[in-house]
Amino acid sequence: MGKIYNFIISIALVALLASCTQSIRSNVSRFHQLPQPNGEKIAIVPMDPAYNGSLEFANYAALVGNELGRFGYVPANGEEPDLIVELEFGVDDGKQVTRVSPSMIGMGYYGGYYGGYYSRFYRPWYGYYSPYYYRSAFYHPAYWDPFGYYPLGMAPSVRTYTNYTRHLKMVIKPNRDGALNLYEGEVQSVGRNSNLHEVMPYMVQAFFTNFPGESGSSERISVEIPES
Repeated sequence: MGKIYNFIISIALVALLASCTQSIRSNVSRFHQLPQPNGEKIAIVPMDPAYNGSLEFANYAALVGNELGRFGYVPANGEEPDLIVELEFGVDDGKQVTRVSPSMIGMGYYGGYYGGYYSRFYRPWYGYYSPYYYRSAFYHPAYWDPFGYYPLGMAPSVRTYTNYTRHLKMVIKPNRDGALNLYEGEVQSVGRNSNLHEVMPYMVQAFFTNFPGESGSSERISVEIPES
């Protein structure tokens, strides 16, 4: 029975590790009456004048500009632009989240992995460590049957962390006074990383997935993070 149990646990661990592929999930919403691109020249500016001359803004503007270039828009490069693209971005102060879930104690044949160890991997975009082996020091006889084959109980695992909401807004409008906006869109993502510059490339990628999209719609886009 012990061998069967260990085999089941091994399969479960493999499945768990296979599901650990990290991704950024974003909500994208938009309203627009954007005509088909036809080589219009664009200038990208911040909605907040305080970001004029900002290197952070220039970085995000380059990400957005590269995506718009894929759809046929071209940079004005000092000439009079046909369209103005306004960007606004930010991250909130975060919200603390507490989760309680059951977890097996002393997992393994005869009370653990024979003095096992912590093996951890770190993903900077979520900012937390994930253990996938447990020390046999957690072993307690009360949780195991007399033969050490399987746990008799579960112990709650309590995790407390902070989730941050990150966002990017974009407005596209003709370069003339009184003109109506042609595009209004926003991408939002929630995660444990408050470093906006680390998450922004994946949010921009989500923003331009299915661009310009159906007006008045929203969708959830998942962008996989390559293994480092």
